[in-house]
Amino acid sequence: MEPEVPRRKLNPTRPASTAAPRLDTLLCAAQQVFLTKGYHDATMAAIARQAGMSKRTVYTLVQSKAELFAELLAHRQSKLQFPAPQPGWTLNDTLCANLMCLAQFLFDPVQLAITRLVVAEYAHSPDFSRAFLSNRMRKAKAHLETCLGDLGQTCGTSCTDARELASMLFGMALGEFHFGALSGFRAPPSSKALEARVHLAVDTFLAGLCARENRPASPR
Repeated sequence: MEPEVPRRKLNPTRPASTAAPRLDTLLCAAQQVFLTKGYHDATMAAIARQAGMSKRTVYTLVQSKAELFAELLAHRQSKLQFPAPQPGWTLNDTLCANLMCLAQFLFDPVQLAITRLVVAEYAHSPDFSRAFLSNRMRKAKAHLETCLGDLGQTCGTSCTDARELASMLFGMALGEFHFGALSGFRAPPSSKALEARVHLAVDTFLAGLCARENRPASPR
């Protein structure tokens, strides 16, 4: 039976005033155990020992291993903080800055290891890992979609295209590098290589969109 993917609904019985420091300790321990043993083989008993807690204490903070893993992913994703737009930034500047921020998050060694763990879990629980992979990218792609909404003013692109465009831009700028790093086929790129790829991808992407919007309609 596949584990149920929680909606990050925290244990309602834990005292709010004392939970945060203990939860931080628990998340640190969970990260170590999950990355050492994998999600499937990790046990709450092992995580409790690593955290220096009893299992009873652990279960006052989270209700299940799946919820604990969801908490860990949410904690990791909270580190992804996109830059605030600066005066004078063009759409090109905004997209480049946000993609570089996303790249720094995705290529962090711990984040790469956690993503590999989720992919590996697919063999045991396809729906579980698929849901977590989807949630992991939701915040990032939603932010790119918001940025691309500005194309409606510059190139006449429909805002309804933003989701597809965000996926295309991500793939063009970071997809190959990310797949290579996840698979171990290549080392994570240097900051200089990332910056060069991101700028080239954004330039090509925006030029292509504007050219598409300005071309005559194709006869049907």
